[in-house]
Amino acid sequence: MPKLGEYIFQVLHQYGVQHAFGIPGDYVLSLFDVLTESEIQPIVMTHEPSVGFAADVYARIRGLGVAVVTYGVGGLNMINPIAGAYAEKSPVVVLSGSPGVGERQKRDLLHHKVKTFDSQRRIYEEVTLYAVTLDDPFTAAREIHKAIDYALKFKRPVYLEIPRDRVYAEIEPISIQPQPIKQTDPETLDEAIAETIAMVNQAKSPVILAGVELHRFNLQEQLLILAEKLGCPVVTTVLGKSVFPEAHPQYLGIYNGVSSSHLVQSLVEESDCLLMLGTFLTDINLGLFTAHLDVANAISVNSEIITIKHHEYHHILFEDFIQSLCHREDLPHSQQTLVKEIRDRVFPTTEKISMGGLIYELNQFIDENTVFLADPGDCLFAADDIWMQEGTSFFCPAYYASMGFAIPGAIGAYFADPFRRPIALVGDGSFQMTGMELLTAKHLGINPIVIVTNNASFATLRAMGHQEAKYVNIPTLDYAKLAELMGGNGFAIETRSQFRTALHEAKKQDNFSILDVRLSPEDISPGLRKLCNVFAKTLKG
Repeated sequence: MPKLGEYIFQVLHQYGVQHAFGIPGDYVLSLFDVLTESEIQPIVMTHEPSVGFAADVYARIRGLGVAVVTYGVGGLNMINPIAGAYAEKSPVVVLSGSPGVGERQKRDLLHHKVKTFDSQRRIYEEVTLYAVTLDDPFTAAREIHKAIDYALKFKRPVYLEIPRDRVYAEIEPISIQPQPIKQTDPETLDEAIAETIAMVNQAKSPVILAGVELHRFNLQEQLLILAEKLGCPVVTTVLGKSVFPEAHPQYLGIYNGVSSSHLVQSLVEESDCLLMLGTFLTDINLGLFTAHLDVANAISVNSEIITIKHHEYHHILFEDFIQSLCHREDLPHSQQTLVKEIRDRVFPTTEKISMGGLIYELNQFIDENTVFLADPGDCLFAADDIWMQEGTSFFCPAYYASMGFAIPGAIGAYFADPFRRPIALVGDGSFQMTGMELLTAKHLGINPIVIVTNNASFATLRAMGHQEAKYVNIPTLDYAKLAELMGGNGFAIETRSQFRTALHEAKKQDNFSILDVRLSPEDISPGLRKLCNVFAKTLKG
């Protein structure tokens, strides 16, 4: 019979997992030993939050990610990134070691314990879809398959806790395939598709607003088929950025409320048939509180529920609806005149580096071999004007919005897709949270390009009307010199030409690079500036 630890990694490898991110500790050492002997490569990070972020991005690219941590100080330290993975539907499998079943019966005060031995699992129940302790060899295999099925079906993280005296326990292999967790009712699907077709047929200005779930469920190809059949404009949310090819003539940009370009905002908000596919209707994802979408003109399709105008349809799988719709032969082709050229909001103006100049140079530099990651803050709002050259190559936490995401995420991205170069755009505040993870990049011989917007402040908070608050100011340092101390390449950037040169020099390097872009705290992206102007008018009444 198979042993529990071996079985977990065999099953995960069968689902395409080739790397597991983690940090060893005494309660998880036996599991790490088994991992090392498996076909999955362990990637040891410096800090548990980074483990979670790396596994999250790996899951976003490959469809399933794995994080391996110890009990208490490890597992609880990783709650924040796993909460983000839950909020943004990223299927991460958390494997946590824990005190053995025998130990728990003999000793009560074991190190890393909080309140009870089950405290950590109960906490993870709040940030995962399914959480279980594998303490019974007779049910362990069934629980493993159930957890992975949940992760894959619902695109949410799950938690498996393995007591250290159960890692080598022989388990009963599963003999019966589990029943599907959720199924589509054919009659309900037919009715929803029929109402959708009728609404699209009557529309004069249909628009597709594409969201991140199309990526999570691997439906990018179906989206492209549907868009080309309809012939209508396509925009995305910032969370779903790059889910549709941005060089495609039907793609017009990001809809982000008033932060959008005027063209995109008017197209979306004036559409008489807005197809919101896989879209999270969140505040940050749709321009904070500035999005104006009319339910009476909307078809909203996601993994939670399908609504057409004011009608709700349950018992339909998201992927079944998209598949059925894109293969319909009676879809009308829009007669709208598409605007092929969009006026940029960033220009190559002054030589001194600015957020606008940074964005402009990035748009000249990014190619199809790039994976781009952005941290929350102005880096996220700047992404409204950054154009990707390849489908599904942009990642950010645009809903949960946790700082510290992009640098460890770049490591996860590299192992998920080693053929594309990770570029991380981070604020100096975010860098100070997880920037030391570049030591892991150095150790593993990988070469992300990290662009730090160095302005000694939380620029977004400052821009939102808190210029005089001392708490928006943060310590600063020479990030270019820090890169050299850490064994990488550092570039101090004061001008656009220096930034352009540094990008091309960094591209040649086999080691990581930090581009230390020295900006004024008042210098913000066009997207954030437009949002702040609206807030200022609102405050004035």
